[in-house]
Parts: sequence; C-alpha cells; structure tokens
Amino acid sequence: MTQAAAKSMSETVVTDLNGQLNVRERLQQLAEWNDEWVRAREQLHQRAQHMEDTHIAAQQAAQMASLERRLRLQQVRIPLEITPLTIKQVGYAALRQHLVVQFTQLAPEERLLWLNNFLFIMTPEVRQLNDKFARTREYCSFGQQRNFLLGGDSGAGKTTFLDWFSSNHMPTIERDRTHVPIIKIDAPEGVSPKPLFQRIILACGMNYLERDNEQRLMEKIALYFYKCSVEVVIIDEVEHIQSYGVRRRVLELSNQTYGVPIICASCQPHLWTLGDPEVARRWNDYFRLKPYTGARLNQLLSYINLLLPFTQDSFTGLIRKTKKASVDGEQDTAVKLIEEWTGGNLNNIMILVDQASREAIRTRKPCLDEELLRKTWKIIQTSPAIINTNKHKQKL
Repeated sequence: MTQAAAKSMSETVVTDLNGQLNVRERLQQLAEWNDEWVRAREQLHQRAQHMEDTHIAAQQAAQMASLERRLRLQQVRIPLEITPLTIKQVGYAALRQHLVVQFTQLAPEERLLWLNNFLFIMTPEVRQLNDKFARTREYCSFGQQRNFLLGGDSGAGKTTFLDWFSSNHMPTIERDRTHVPIIKIDAPEGVSPKPLFQRIILACGMNYLERDNEQRLMEKIALYFYKCSVEVVIIDEVEHIQSYGVRRRVLELSNQTYGVPIICASCQPHLWTLGDPEVARRWNDYFRLKPYTGARLNQLLSYINLLLPFTQDSFTGLIRKTKKASVDGEQDTAVKLIEEWTGGNLNNIMILVDQASREAIRTRKPCLDEELLRKTWKIIQTSPAIINTNKHKQKL
C-alpha cells in the first residue's frame, strides 16, 4: 500500500464547532445522511426478503446484519468536534449564543433531526483514540505492525467508536476488486478457531465452504486480505476468546498478515493476553476509555449543553460554576445526580440526554432541567439498554 493510501485512511473529516457553524447547513447534511441511511436499510431488507434458505445465504445474512449496524452511524458521517482551543479562542458564552440565536428559528421536527448529532461526537478523548488509529496506520505504511488493546467498561463508547470508524471506511467496489479497508468482527466463544476465521472471511465480503478446515480458512484469509487490500482488523469482545488454541491462532494470523494491525477491544482486554508472553508482547499497547465522573463529566456536559437545540442552558448551574469550584471538584446538583444515576457510563449519559431532549422538544421546554432529567431517568432506568453500573463496579 502506498503512503498516499495510508494518509487517506488516517485523515478524519470533522466539522469544527466554532463561531462560523451554520445550523441550517448542518441540518441539510443530517437530512441527506438520514435519507441515505433509510434507503440503504430498505435495500438490505428487500434483499433479505429474496434470499433462499442456503448455506451461502445464511453467510450473506450475517454480513448484512453487520453492515446495517455500521450504516446507522453514517447518519452522522462527519461528526462535530469541540476542541478546548476553539472554546478558548471564541469563548464559551459567545459560542453558545451563536448557536442559540439559530436554534430559536428551528421547528420541533428540525430540533429532533438535530439530535442525530449525538449519535457520535468527537470529544477530546475520542479524538485521542482516533489519532491513535491514525498513527497505527502510519506505522504500518513503513512496514511496522502496531497492534493494540482498546478497553473500557461496558457502555464506555468502544463499540460506538469502532462502528463509526468502520462506517467511514466502508467496502467499495472497484473495477477489478472489492476494497475492504476495515475488517470488524465480534469474537466468538468456543475452543475452535474456525468460527473466528469464518467471521473474518465474511467481513471481507467473501464466503467459505462447510468442508474448509482451519488451515484452508487461514489460507483464504491471507488471500482475501491481499485481494481486498485490508488495512485494519478489529476484534471486538476479545475476552470471549478464552481458549489458548484460539488465542494462538490469532497470533498466527497476525504473523501471517504482517503489516495489518489487529486491534482487540473489550472491557478488560489485557486479561486476554495473560499467560502467553508472546501474545502480551505483540499486544503491549493499551488505550482505555474512562468513565465520565467529576471534572470529566462537567466537561462532557458543557460540550453537550453547547449542542442542545434549546434557548436556555441545561444542567442548571454548570456554566456558572466558578474556576475555584472546578479546581476543588465541586459539582452542580444536576451533574452530581447524573453521575449518581449513570455511574459515568457514556452510553447511559447519552440515552438520558437523548430521551430527555425529545421530551423537552415535545413539550416545548426551554432546556433540560433537573425535574425533567429525574422524570426521564425513572422511565428509562429499567430499560435493557441501561447498564446497572453499580453492580458492574462491584464485580470489578
């Protein structure tokens, strides 16, 4: 692969949230991406209706399910990025006012569409992770393989980032091949490496035969990686791989496809490497997404408040918090409550913000106040999508 190709992979297009952001233009983008997503999803569903009950069709169905999850993140193909430097240069109050003036002109349905921005936001921490992916690709362009581990509690945003990243590098059909830059799979459980190899082959857009043995599957992977110009392999939920034999096969895959980094993600991915010094040496780089608590939660909610399509500030008192209070770790009541409810879990925080915002838009509230947040949390706290963070922490 050329250095130019590596560079194109490493570049991430974002929209900087600055004093020049035009809300109407952004809404037009969101509407176009949403329409494209709806059409793509309908095409997948129509294709599924005409599939026959065959072994190959079952493989294709698995490919389509994975593709649909990735397509969802294309609704925010170019995420908004809020950098500390921008806030310092423009000023938080001025930036918020610039957006509020535009938000006042939006109809309820436009405000609901605006919430699609929250499907994925390029926060400073996510920017660090994204840049790490870019550096990994740059190393490989010089023939150096850099595998690494990605960790974080369940709901910390790992899978969302990985789905968004892979959705920005979808397979493309070219004249003489299908280019598949990113392979992303969930690690299967079990003591045989065959399901792992089969999932990788499917992610290449290829098929395998039921009679293919482990060696034949490995040979196909090497061939398909070359034919499809695979650049990154992502194995999510890598802790599912508990068998020593399967783990060694992952190492063998890394050796055989040298130059293609393998990123392994899970809640505690370092546990996957224990007991195997060679695997531990190969995956000795670790990036962990941390819970949003204390000052980090204050910062996150400050960013969210900037983007909320309301005329008044949400999370009352957060913006008026003094510099001394920030240093001392003091928090506004609403922020403390959000931390207590969600445990700093990003997935829980964003579900709360999304559901509360939709209710605020429906009832024409000017912001997300404490009463609305309390009411919303009571409604959603029993949802399967909400993680019991306290129990999770106790297990750790």
